Amino acid sequence: MFSLNEQKAIELGESGEKAVREENEYDALQYIEYLREFGEELIGANMEKELKRVVISLRKIGNKAVQKRIDSVATSAVQVLESLAEPVLENNLSNAMWSFSKAVQEIGKGATQFKMIEPAQNAVGALEIIGSGAVAKRMEVVTLWTAMALGEVSYLADQQQLEDLSNMAKTAREGIIKASEEGKLATREQIEKYPQLIAQTVGEFAELQNLQPAGYEVRPKKEPKEDESFEEEAGEEESKGEGGHETGASGKEK
Repeated sequence: MFSLNEQKAIELGESGEKAVREENEYDALQYIEYLREFGEELIGANMEKELKRVVISLRKIGNKAVQKRIDSVATSAVQVLESLAEPVLENNLSNAMWSFSKAVQEIGKGATQFKMIEPAQNAVGALEIIGSGAVAKRMEVVTLWTAMALGEVSYLADQQQLEDLSNMAKTAREGIIKASEEGKLATREQIEKYPQLIAQTVGEFAELQNLQPAGYEVRPKKEPKEDESFEEEAGEEESKGEGGHETGASGKEK
């Protein structure tokens, strides 16, 4: 069962998605703002699990906006994710930060594929902030994932011949790698190997093919459905039991 706060985040997200489907830009932006305000309340109360539901809702609205090619809504979703990520980093909510990185990654990749420059650039900027903050807060898995996400955006931007975006993503990724090495967190070798490890792992499970890192496919990727995205993180938690935490390639808790 979802808590009342989780249910509120879900309902706000569903209303925002509905507004996007109906191409009601004003209402979609309004629901994103409601989620921002609610997210700030949850951060203040240190409610990490409930906050992840807000992130999921913002991610879904942003993804739907990309599908509908509504730049303003996709950009707003990324900007709100970035604004919420900063205090989350300060509060050391590492498990929630992985959700933030995944959310911006998805929206950024979709925007890049559809040549939606503004939301794509905002996604790169948000990922740079998340990655740099993760290094400073010693969040190894978030650092690894965020560097991978920037690599994916760069790869997709090269495919779409978006040179400026590709260079922006490469520069951000390189900055995170250097900071990580200087801070003796993850090495360049670990960061570069990480997407290959993810690709090998998900390649063994057909139901996880939507997690395949761009540019690291080890087998043909299935065609995604319109609404297909990462399964809800909260659902993953329920399968593991309350209070479960994610672990990454190094086996360290996030």
